Amino acid sequence: MLILGLGGLGYKDSSAALVSDGRIVAAASEDRFTRIKHQGGYPRLAIDACLRSAGVSLADVDHVAVANNPWLALRSKVLEWYGERFFDSPEFRAYHIFHDEIHSTLTYLKALEDLRAGRDGRFHVVRHHLSHMASSFLAGPATDAAILEMDGRGEVSTSAIGVGRGAEIEVFRVDEMPNSLGLLYAAVSDFLGFEGQDDEFRVMTVATQGEPSYRDAFREIVRLGPEGSFQLNADYFLYRDGLAALSEKFTDDFGAPRGRGDAVLQRHRDIAASLQRSIEDAVLHSASHLHERTGLDTLCFAGGVALNWVMNGRLAAESPFAHVYVNPMAGDEGTAVGAALQVYAQETGARPEPLASVALGPAVTDAEIEGTLRRSGWSFERPADCVADAARRLADGNVIGWFQGRAEFGPRGLGQRAILADPANAETRAHLLRDIKARADHHPFALSLAEESAEAVFGRAVTSPYLLRWDTVTEAARQGLEGVLTGESIVRWHGANATREPDFHRLLVGFGAATGRLPALLNTSLNRPGQPPVVTTSEALEVFATTGLDAMVLGPYVLTK
Repeated sequence: MLILGLGGLGYKDSSAALVSDGRIVAAASEDRFTRIKHQGGYPRLAIDACLRSAGVSLADVDHVAVANNPWLALRSKVLEWYGERFFDSPEFRAYHIFHDEIHSTLTYLKALEDLRAGRDGRFHVVRHHLSHMASSFLAGPATDAAILEMDGRGEVSTSAIGVGRGAEIEVFRVDEMPNSLGLLYAAVSDFLGFEGQDDEFRVMTVATQGEPSYRDAFREIVRLGPEGSFQLNADYFLYRDGLAALSEKFTDDFGAPRGRGDAVLQRHRDIAASLQRSIEDAVLHSASHLHERTGLDTLCFAGGVALNWVMNGRLAAESPFAHVYVNPMAGDEGTAVGAALQVYAQETGARPEPLASVALGPAVTDAEIEGTLRRSGWSFERPADCVADAARRLADGNVIGWFQGRAEFGPRGLGQRAILADPANAETRAHLLRDIKARADHHPFALSLAEESAEAVFGRAVTSPYLLRWDTVTEAARQGLEGVLTGESIVRWHGANATREPDFHRLLVGFGAATGRLPALLNTSLNRPGQPPVVTTSEALEVFATTGLDAMVLGPYVLTK
């Protein structure tokens, strides 16, 4: 059985995925191909890429699973603008001609109708929150788990709690607009001068540099209720076009907002820390209720809020669950996978295979890489062991691009498309910031570490396969990791596994052997600022040509300047 999943929200983060007989065989976001971050619309290019990766055509697809009901989002928006009477008006049929967003949504719906044709009973719409829940539980390792989903907004839902047992998901409760932790985080991020979806990740780091001195004030904004519920105080918000904006009451209580580009002051850090703590308190409150209600020892966490790496560290440390599972498909693009897995479970009654790797995007063969290199005119070499060669270059202080195998699905570079450097070399880090990827102090780089060394770094056995949690580095391990630490001792990290990422793991071990230090590297995604991570050889060469990278490893080939 071959199932095509379509995800995202129509207007952003569009994606596609293929599930074959219960196994995830391909997944890709539309923005990887248009090169416009968070691209919305019908994911035509992502669909084509997934079909090519699996060696099938659209005619081979047995079922189509669409994450979200696009009509609900369109209907709720029209209700905001005009009220219920609009659906009875003569303007209804023609209005999309005069409004780009509705026009785009209707174009998306038309593409879905074309896909539905001839698939009676085999075209499925999976609600947004359920798609998120399935992307975590049905792709996860536990056959029984509590499920927590926290998001901004999808359709009209904002969060959900439930339980998964085998192939079935039972939803206990769904929260709807305007009660949204995700929109609260976005609104306060804007107040702090960090605009857009990507900047919210910077606020997480700023939060680790402050004190939650406004925590009592935020308790008035996020009020915890019975059975793990929470309620936002509507006095602090204005809602328009499905988004949250802060009211004058917020500025009365917290002062003037920070302008974009202004210095980040201690007051801003403290507001960020207080926001972060209030979100964490609400998530822990829901998690505690779930544990009490289900009695299970595993929590599957999904939705955009689950990409909050600071949150995940606290959830793992303080929640009553022995195991907290978060994968990089937690965001809206991952709903393509979740919808497809949910339909597989519904149609067969069987549980899908667990996620084995996020290397689900397009692959590039060695022959294709060599062909592109020869056409480009770059001189290159093919060392006897490119992994050992790359480890030596990194030990010598080079910053290298690393391009191997299939592209990752999700927002994180996990050993397939990365820029790598020595995490302790101050000159190398300065070169990276000056010539390759400039960023502010409140946006540190991440760490990739051979996972068997985690106990030596953190003082206890922990795992972080998807770069979605932070931990505190022991005092003994700080020397050698200065380039990736937030404050004195916090790091966001990825534990590479010899089975899951064999070449990348060998690179880390080789670097450790060459330096006599930890098998660990500074890791940031292989892209230029403002662009998605690269997918093709040509895109990788463009990054190499337009930045100060010292070398690029493309499959078995090495380019230098």
